[in-house]
Formats: sequence, C-alpha cells, structure tokens
Amino acid sequence: MNLLELAEATEKAVQTKNLLRDKGVATLLQIKKGEALREHESMTNALLVLLSGEAVYEEADRREVLAKSLDFVRIPAKTTHKVMGTEDAVLMLIQ
Repeated sequence: MNLLELAEATEKAVQTKNLLRDKGVATLLQIKKGEALREHESMTNALLVLLSGEAVYEEADRREVLAKSLDFVRIPAKTTHKVMGTEDAVLMLIQ
C-alpha cells in the first residue's frame, strides 16, 4: 500500500487522517497551496515528513522549507508552530 493513496481528494484546505494509534500516533496531513495549519503546540516531540508537494514549517525563530519528498523536521514538545502549504502538500506527522 502507498501512503499517498490514503490522501483523498478534498475541497478542505487542511485535512488529517490518523494512521496509527497505539503508543504513538501517525497522522496523514494534507494542506492545500496557500493554506496553513494554524499555530498550535504539540504535547510531545514529533517528526513531520514531507511525502509530496512543498510546505514550510515555522516557529518563533525557526523556518524550515520542506521541498522534496522525505524532507523532515523535528518538532520539539510544547513549541508553538505552524505549517503552510507553498504547493499542495501531503505530510506525515509522527508523535
């Protein structure tokens, strides 16, 4: 099975789908070009992996461009951040 096959066509600007919920959580995240996952905090350390498209991760003093498939960023717990789609993007969040 391919993770991109789980990303369904949608009109929503941002869409998530939980893939695994046990000791950890894996979430498939879709963000449309020009849209953003609003500022929020993660309660745990996390890893955000780009599967397709392009996105930008931002914290108060850090900006990471995820431009090619499998680019990733580590997200520290309790750090306010947001993610923006600079192109339609599909990402996996692992917590």
